[in-house]
Amino acid sequence: MNTKYKAQIDSVLHYVNQQIGNDWSASASHAFNKATQADLLAGIACMSVRNFQLYFKLYLNESFGEYIDRVRRELALQLIAEGRYTSTQIAERIGYANDTALYNVLDKKYNLTPSQYRQLVRQSKSAETKKLSCSIRCMQETPVIFLSFIGDYNNYSSTFFEAESWDKLYTFALSYDILPEDESYWGICYDTTEITDPNKCRFYACMTVTDKPRLKVTDPIKYMQIPAGEYAVFTHVGPYYYLDQFYEPAIQSIPEGYQMNDDLILEHYLDNEDRPVSQYQTEVWIPIQRV
Repeated sequence: MNTKYKAQIDSVLHYVNQQIGNDWSASASHAFNKATQADLLAGIACMSVRNFQLYFKLYLNESFGEYIDRVRRELALQLIAEGRYTSTQIAERIGYANDTALYNVLDKKYNLTPSQYRQLVRQSKSAETKKLSCSIRCMQETPVIFLSFIGDYNNYSSTFFEAESWDKLYTFALSYDILPEDESYWGICYDTTEITDPNKCRFYACMTVTDKPRLKVTDPIKYMQIPAGEYAVFTHVGPYYYLDQFYEPAIQSIPEGYQMNDDLILEHYLDNEDRPVSQYQTEVWIPIQRV
C-alpha cells in the first residue's frame, strides 16, 4: 500500500485507540458508535468514505467495523481479567448499550459469559508469586512524537526496528528543532498476547520532545501527550521480548493502598547501548490511584 495512505490510516487508528480508551459511562448509549462512524473516520483520514474503507481493509485485513469490534471486545476481556469492575461497569465504560450487549458479544465470539471468563482467569493464575519491588513516581504531562506499529512485540527488539523507529524519531526531532537536551524513549503496548493475536498487537514507539511540531495527516510520525499521573515503577532486567511476561507479576505487586487505573502502561527504555542483551534495563510504569 502507498505509504501516504498508511500514514492517514494510522491517524484514524490513533483516534480510534483514544475513543476505545475513553470512559463512556456518562455518555448516551449510542455515543461511542457515533464517534466512530465511517464518515467521521474518513474525514480524519482526509479521504472519501469509499477510499477509506478500501485502504483500511488493505492495511489491516479487517474492515474498520471489524477492527473496532475486535479491539473493544479484547479490552473488555482485559478489564474482566483485571477484576476491578463489574460486567455492567465494563459495558458502560467501553460504550456498549448495556451489560446484555457485552454478554451477547462475548457469548457469540467465545461462547463464554463475562463471569465464566473471569473464573477461567482465576483458575489460570499461578499461586501467590514473589512480590516485586517498585517505586512510586509522578509524571508530569509529557509531549512525545511516535510511530505506531501493528505486529508481534518480539519483533521490536531488532536492529532493523531501531532504524525504523528510534532513529527516525531522533532525526525528525532534530530537523524540527524540538529535540530535548536529554531525550527519553518510551513504548506503549496496548494489548496483551494472552488475549490478542500477537500479529495484531498495537505498539507505539515514542520519544520525548520539547514542543508540538506542525504535522500533516500524511506524516507517518504523530504527536501525543502522555497524561500526568502517578505510577508504580518496576525495573525489568533482560531482553525486551520478555517484557510481556513481566506485566502480570508487576501488576500483582502494586503496593497496598493503591490500585491500577485506566491510563496506559508505559515502558521506559534506559540507556542499554553498552550492556549485553541479558542486562538490558527497562522500567515498566503502571498507572495507579490511591484506594
